[in-house]
Amino acid sequence: MFDIINKDNGNEKKEEFVIRHIPRSVSWPGKEFLRDDDLRLNNNSLVLEDNERPENDMELAIYRYKGRELKDTVVVAYLLEYYSSHATDYAGWMSTVSRALPLLFKYNYDDYVKRLFSKECFAGQTHNIPTEYLTSRIHNTEFRAFEIVKLRSDKSFISKKFELVTSPVISPFAFRVVPLPSFTINRIGEKKEEYNFFRILLKIFLFLFIPRWYKISRDEKNLLSPFARTIFCENDVIYGNPAIEAVISFQWEKAKFFFFSFFIRFLVFAICFWVVSWAYLDHSTIINQNFLFILIIVFYHLSIYQLITEAFQFQHRGPKKYFSEIFNIFDVISIVFAVTIMTIMLKNFQFSDGFGSVKEINNGLIVAISFAIFLVWIELILYLRLIPVIGIYIYHVIIVFKKIFPFFTFMAIVILAFAHTMIALLKNPANIRTKDSTYSGVVTNSLTDELLNIKLKSDFDPTSSDNPFTSFSEAIMATYFWTSDNWIQRDEFDFWAVDIYTFIASVFLVLVLQNMLIAFMSGVYEDVTAKSRQILLKHQANFIAEYEALRHIHFTNPEPETKYIYYLGQPKNFQEWYQKRKDDQGVIYKDFEEKSTDTIQTYKDVNYDVVSIWNLDDDNSSKTKGKKMEDSTDSTTRLSTQEVVLNEVNEKINEIMKKVKDDIQNLVFNEMYNKFNNVPQNL
Repeated sequence: MFDIINKDNGNEKKEEFVIRHIPRSVSWPGKEFLRDDDLRLNNNSLVLEDNERPENDMELAIYRYKGRELKDTVVVAYLLEYYSSHATDYAGWMSTVSRALPLLFKYNYDDYVKRLFSKECFAGQTHNIPTEYLTSRIHNTEFRAFEIVKLRSDKSFISKKFELVTSPVISPFAFRVVPLPSFTINRIGEKKEEYNFFRILLKIFLFLFIPRWYKISRDEKNLLSPFARTIFCENDVIYGNPAIEAVISFQWEKAKFFFFSFFIRFLVFAICFWVVSWAYLDHSTIINQNFLFILIIVFYHLSIYQLITEAFQFQHRGPKKYFSEIFNIFDVISIVFAVTIMTIMLKNFQFSDGFGSVKEINNGLIVAISFAIFLVWIELILYLRLIPVIGIYIYHVIIVFKKIFPFFTFMAIVILAFAHTMIALLKNPANIRTKDSTYSGVVTNSLTDELLNIKLKSDFDPTSSDNPFTSFSEAIMATYFWTSDNWIQRDEFDFWAVDIYTFIASVFLVLVLQNMLIAFMSGVYEDVTAKSRQILLKHQANFIAEYEALRHIHFTNPEPETKYIYYLGQPKNFQEWYQKRKDDQGVIYKDFEEKSTDTIQTYKDVNYDVVSIWNLDDDNSSKTKGKKMEDSTDSTTRLSTQEVVLNEVNEKINEIMKKVKDDIQNLVFNEMYNKFNNVPQNL
């Protein structure tokens, strides 16, 4: 397979490719792709877990070597290197890799995938840009994805001339193709429908009143597209790749309408709650009671709609995955708490005057209403996390908070220490003097224009609530406000110990810790932009993958999924991407091409030579196998005989692997060439 590598004294030199194998996902007519000994299965079936079945050489190699150490799976790396090297010229070479990408993550080939996504084929292809598509309006766009059929300009002559006048400078940009054919195409069959007036009315009813349900079960995720299955593997290595970002951008154009429908529903839900809560707290009859009743009905309908949606997600994802996402927990809490408060308020609703009969409200209920309003606002803000122009700043806050949380914890401990110290000192200040502050001034009587001398004296009681250090909670709050230069203990108490503790706190808590916090946050914020972008892409990708599994409501037959996705990007972004990943560049199998050292336990459990897909010249295999059988039957000489057998096996393995090392091209090529060389003459 690999005539591209010529090793000479440890130096790798690239030569011209010799194409002896092409990727295929179907077998030749009259041929079976899988042979009886290609996979080791206990039930003699060619179907693996999750109802999966290898359909090409890439998937077969992944299944064949799953569970082994990376140095024993180098054949997978050879295939990835072979396909990705050719894909620089034509993306079709990655057709089998595109389908097998979820399996690489599933069976822990992460190191290979990391190097695969640093290959030149993901951002190194060069294509000519159609002149009619050259517009200056994309100069602020990092990536813009589209189908190849969308390259043709449909703008009028006047629109083109107007663009030349308004923005005459054209920014340079590069045209690329995502080297993952059919990456977004799923295997969920959808029938074409005939749309008439009544069917459209039914679709509108379903869209407005019925929550979306999943068209596949949790166990049928193998029917999803390779993109969705890759996203569900939850590996963040893919989100720094410009091609994957283009795929997410392309798929988001379809899923964002569904997202905005959810956002608008929650916005209406929130407005209904806010208006009804305001009418309840105000006791007025300004808002018509009939209008309030309509708002209440809409509120409960949207509450049920959203709770059913959350129930569908819980059933489809499973409890562990559902509750691992903090946003899901917050969704349920905000809705349930708002519904609970609304139900309590409805006890005082009357059709005659709405909430006009409410005279007095319990303080506890007022606090609960305010907290429910706060939760709804937070949930509304979190809904914006998938909108790029706003969501990026939400992730800024989340990342910065996670980084500085340990420092906040340390600072809280310091505040707690000072609060405890001041309580011990000032809780019962019987023998501690207080400062009698006196204020004087001159005021003018507005009626008689008479000047009055005013003298005021503070009335501070150290044994009452005037002294914040009489309770632990108030002491913590008072100590925290030292950071904002509020030194109540120094202003009110005249005691040398108070002055000493105040000095220590001003130096350590204010000067040292606060400046450390500012410096720490400045350092964190430098790296937050790139990370926020990747988190945004991750959440968008997860939403797209969930959207793919839902039953969609269309008002016309949708267009089929495109096989190839093209995208535009600024050359400087590709250059930055190359620089960041220069350490991961090179051949995929670098550092993994070592001599395999199968353990003794592995050899005892499974004899890999019996079921191997490679034809090795092993004249002593029957002798070795016979010795192993003798060892299992003769218990008296088992230990000594086993030692002899293992020595012979180790010597034989070393001999075989040396042969594999010297002539790896022929070993990898033999099986694949035999599978594809019998091409029918009429093809």
